[in-house]
Amino acid sequence: MATQEQIDAARRQIERLRDQHDGDIRGLLHLLDAGAMKGPAADKLAREAQTWDQTYKGMFTRALGLLDTLRPDGAS
Repeated sequence: MATQEQIDAARRQIERLRDQHDGDIRGLLHLLDAGAMKGPAADKLAREAQTWDQTYKGMFTRALGLLDTLRPDGAS
């Protein structure tokens, strides 16, 4: 079982990764919207990036939800 400190550290790490992912995806989509890449390949990449975004957001939400179910060592 994990301690409360370990659970809190895991939460901070997951939140940091979630925020980093959000910034990275927004940056990629902004570049595509600004015309850094054009044509069917750019359209496909934008669609795939949006799919990745939804998938990762769901994963981060589930991970944070699982942390909420943990009881630290020594907790009743």
